[in-house]
Amino acid sequence: MPESILAPTSITRRRALRGLLGGAVAVAALAALACTPKTEVTVAAPQQTGITVTGSATVAVKPDIARLNIGVQTTEVTVAGARNSAAEAMTKVQAALKQKGIADKDLQTQNLSITPQYANNPGGTGTPTIRGYQVSNQLQVTVRNLDSASEILDAAVAAGGNAVRVNGISFTVDKPEQFLSQAREEAVKNARARAEVLAKAAGVTLGAARAISESTNGSVPPLARTANAGGAMDAATPLNPGEQTLQLTVSVLYDIQ
Repeated sequence: MPESILAPTSITRRRALRGLLGGAVAVAALAALACTPKTEVTVAAPQQTGITVTGSATVAVKPDIARLNIGVQTTEVTVAGARNSAAEAMTKVQAALKQKGIADKDLQTQNLSITPQYANNPGGTGTPTIRGYQVSNQLQVTVRNLDSASEILDAAVAAGGNAVRVNGISFTVDKPEQFLSQAREEAVKNARARAEVLAKAAGVTLGAARAISESTNGSVPPLARTANAGGAMDAATPLNPGEQTLQLTVSVLYDIQ
């Protein structure tokens, strides 16, 4: 029956029903949209193509500085006694080093420790008892004049007496960068030669270098010595700095044509 001849109440009800049905359809559509899986599009980055090689070069140089690890170690019945003995010995060592021209900036404390010393009970039973305390103080000394390194070491050992310990000696180059320019050129040439061999074997033409990175490493076998000096020393301690090998490695990515 046409709406025009229906009673006003019927028309109002029909319109309300249509509104409810429309709202339900909209809600259902929104619910369906919410349940739809999210779609993401990822564009993969283009893969780099080319030949990646490493090249290396080494340069032998004479060390120009020495690092001495000199320490003192004392053992006393009490912590205070051990600390005082170690402090007195280290003060004498540092005074001797400064008399030989070592600057404050070249003296660096590496370690300071206080540890109890235990004694086992008769028969090995029960809890060990503390029989004293040991204090260890280690100092790193940078010697910039290698000709005086032996003299400086002996002076420190004599000053520290029986408490002194020489825990190690190493030689190195203070400013290695000045020696690496030639090694850098040789390493790049070495990398290029390797890349050309690979390109020829693969039947392609080697292009320009696209990326270059480098790393350096210097190593020298340390001359280690442990000393416990007691009494006068008649002969100077021989020290041999030898040579240090500096190594430089480059990684190069070349285009291929």
